[in-house]
Amino acid sequence: MKKIKVILTATYLAFTLFMMHISEFGFNMYLNNLGSAFLIGLMLLDIRKNVLSILGFWGLWMFSVLHSLGACWLYSFVPYNDWMIYLFDFDFQSFFGFTRNHYDRLVHFSFGLLLLPATRDLVAKKFKFNPVQALFVAFLSIQVFSMVYELFEWSLALTLSEGMAESYNGQQGDMWDAHKDMALALLGSVFTYMFLRKRS
Repeated sequence: MKKIKVILTATYLAFTLFMMHISEFGFNMYLNNLGSAFLIGLMLLDIRKNVLSILGFWGLWMFSVLHSLGACWLYSFVPYNDWMIYLFDFDFQSFFGFTRNHYDRLVHFSFGLLLLPATRDLVAKKFKFNPVQALFVAFLSIQVFSMVYELFEWSLALTLSEGMAESYNGQQGDMWDAHKDMALALLGSVFTYMFLRKRS
């Protein structure tokens, strides 16, 4: 299992560096990728400590890839609709009548969906809970992390220039952006909670 983790981490690092190299967004892109450095650190730490199950590590890896892609395009400019038109001849934005870029919504949903197994593994290891207890505490932890991140974004909005804050936060003019992001993280974690609960 360690070999798989090493390969996944190396692949993620190479992917992130490549995306940063081709990005055209300069300093703001580096600011957004601070999270990528943190996620790589988590992977390297787990390779040494071996806390995460393979499911937990895969979830961490998949979320990290989605995050890095968004970070290198400042989230608001990920051209997913252009990609869908090119690959499937399907205009996602027009079909659903969307006027904003929703890639950030996908990542917040994925935060709950993909990181719950890793969070459960960490809780179980740290506090010696049984599987049911660890899963429940991990579910609650996801909601706390989601809220803390939104508070972090709010603090940036207060301290950065208006343009940089908007670029980092990706609100795209939506005053309810933070509430929707937390709701999507909750929804994603509910799906994974139900899946893991049946297995425990």
